[in-house]
Amino acid sequence: MRRPILSWASGTAAGAALLLGLAGAAAAQVPAWQRPPGVTDSAIAWGNALFHGPANCSGCHGDGGRGTDRGPNITGALWLHGPGTYESLTEWVKHGVPAARTYTGEAMPALGGSPMNEDDAKAVAAYVWSISHPPQPPPPSRRRTPG
Repeated sequence: MRRPILSWASGTAAGAALLLGLAGAAAAQVPAWQRPPGVTDSAIAWGNALFHGPANCSGCHGDGGRGTDRGPNITGALWLHGPGTYESLTEWVKHGVPAARTYTGEAMPALGGSPMNEDDAKAVAAYVWSISHPPQPPPPSRRRTPG
């Protein structure tokens, strides 16, 4: 079994501080009760660190997933290859996207072409889900206010 890319983070103070800081930023996203299972604060933080670090997703998708000439913006609600669910994002990260299905003609490599394992892929998918699904307002109250 391959070790997770960010296994170094669990053994260093700097890595722990990075993950805790990113988890705080993730908490400002969609509330936990509105997220699919697997999209946790820690998964979002881990995925963010991978996306902008060793998985090299930002090399094509840009800082924060806003896109470049090599890869599309992945912060919106429109998806080129399916529904943009957490499950579909996980599959795209794990298996990549063939060149024939991209608008650039350049394939997205499986696992970003890096030594990620399945947990890493799920974390990257959790981060991408978090940046592409803005918080929704709470449902309106059905209670009448006196007056």
